Amino acid sequence: MTTIRNLSFIFVIAIFFVGCGSDSDREVAPPPKDVEQELTQFKLVRMLKGKTKWKLNAETATFLESDVVKIGTVELLIFGDNEGEVMTILGDEGEVNQRTNDIKITGNVKGVHSDGGSLTTEEIYWSDRKGKLYTLPGIMVTINYEDSVIVGEELEADPELETATLKNATGVTRSEEKQSENPED
Repeated sequence: MTTIRNLSFIFVIAIFFVGCGSDSDREVAPPPKDVEQELTQFKLVRMLKGKTKWKLNAETATFLESDVVKIGTVELLIFGDNEGEVMTILGDEGEVNQRTNDIKITGNVKGVHSDGGSLTTEEIYWSDRKGKLYTLPGIMVTINYEDSVIVGEELEADPELETATLKNATGVTRSEEKQSENPED
């Protein structure tokens, strides 16, 4: 009787191991070691005192153990104090710091404000605590607003682009160009 029980036990264990298969049998590879979760169509909304401060939309999101979310095909909408006032920033990819709610957007960054002002750069940051957009030293930024184009680096600006600081800035005012071409006007 002992032999039959032992054989039954061994048979059950053998079926269990055969039924489980190995990791190489799986079609989907496991995520990298530091990845906790991956999503498509990621949306995040930041509210303060019942008012939407900003909305983030991304086609992909990868949550890392370090409280950083890597995002792809990014759209960040930053809402101003006045109703209808919004700065929309688009980029290829970025990161969200889940602890601070700070955002980094990189690759073909284009920002358009609802009043018509715009900016282009390769990398931009949003400081949630300060409510400011900024770039690091050496990152070039072009700001277009009405008749002016300003190019510089190391931007710090409010999302409305009403107050912007750039280092090594150069600019052109199109209305000044027209006046210098037609001095009689």
